[in-house]
Amino acid sequence: MVSLPDSTSPAPVAVTLPIDANRRLLNRYRFLEHEIMQVLAGWMPALGHFETKCEVGRTIWECALHVNALYLRLREIQSPAFQRPDDAAFVRLAAELRHAPDEHALVRGIYRVVLPALIKALSDHETATFPNSDLPSVYAIKHALLDLRSQQERVLPLLTAAEAEGAGSAAATAWERYVQALLDASGGVSGTGPRAAAPTPPPERQEFTPPREAARDARFTNRGADFAVMPPEEDYRAHTIEEFERYSTEMLAAETVAVVLYGLRDMPWEFQFDSARHLYDEVRHCLMGYEWMRRNGLDPFQSPQYLQVFRWRCQFPPVMQYCMLTMGNEVHAFPYRHRRVEAHEKSGDRLSEQFVRYDIADETQHVRFGHRWLPEMLRHIGEKRSVDTYTADALKVWESQYRSGKLPLNVE
Repeated sequence: MVSLPDSTSPAPVAVTLPIDANRRLLNRYRFLEHEIMQVLAGWMPALGHFETKCEVGRTIWECALHVNALYLRLREIQSPAFQRPDDAAFVRLAAELRHAPDEHALVRGIYRVVLPALIKALSDHETATFPNSDLPSVYAIKHALLDLRSQQERVLPLLTAAEAEGAGSAAATAWERYVQALLDASGGVSGTGPRAAAPTPPPERQEFTPPREAARDARFTNRGADFAVMPPEEDYRAHTIEEFERYSTEMLAAETVAVVLYGLRDMPWEFQFDSARHLYDEVRHCLMGYEWMRRNGLDPFQSPQYLQVFRWRCQFPPVMQYCMLTMGNEVHAFPYRHRRVEAHEKSGDRLSEQFVRYDIADETQHVRFGHRWLPEMLRHIGEKRSVDTYTADALKVWESQYRSGKLPLNVE
């Protein structure tokens, strides 16, 4: 039998966070990761370095997981669950992150300054709150820390390597110092530390403008090739090489979802959560193509990048881009994908078969996202056409311009 402590002489209780302080802190963490997720989505197409771009895509998804876990906890202890922190300095910190002078400065500010401070705040919080009464918060914090520490292990070496190759600049150093000063002015992530004076923006600060071009680093030597006619499916080997080379270019789909996520950042949280997953699925599909090509002795960095597709899509509003992607590219791919599964099974190519089957599972979910969110998107932008009419009109453009390979650019 378990003996309970004598209630007349309770054991000493360590100093712990009261619930009001707890909800305030959880909301700050939630707000900061939500803002980082949006900033990284806005920047993602403009990031040239491939491995960094992939890591940013993963961070967006993992931030969304953390925000969602904190949202589920916060709605139990405050209403509404999402609240803008009542701290102008902290809000300014989050708002300024997007205005980095270049991609290296952006990554330094977020991964070297802000995320380590968040890790420290979460680590302190994990041991300061009530371990039993507040276990749901502790659970969310423990899982966020696992991801955030792993991000540091993967991204910081990329920064070090880039700087060894000359990527470091005076602008990036000035920006990192500015972000640290903004953090200091807000009393740290928790807001409980000493507060420095609000810093003046450095001359290196660049007002952020969402990119309309997708960047690739110097290893990509074939960035604007036209779509080639794929070898006939009967030529299994040649067609399969082209099939997975096309997978290796699916970063374009991830970048399109990033544009949508950033452009519609006042859509409901559940849409943002689904879109973060959609975005990282497309990064994984790209990496799947890289893995297949390398296993088969091919260099994915020599694959045509079709960057004109991103440029063409950016002519259209985010809702139309999303409609063409989910109801065009993704819906229409299923008959082909199922034929490829059969072809891979017949040839005994288990790796290719499994890769395509996982892709089908992801794309099925993406089409569900489209069906779920297009009606809400159209209401959000005040579109008067029905979902069916809007989709039909968007697909006419997709058929005549994308599937035809013409990709006309309107001169502005």
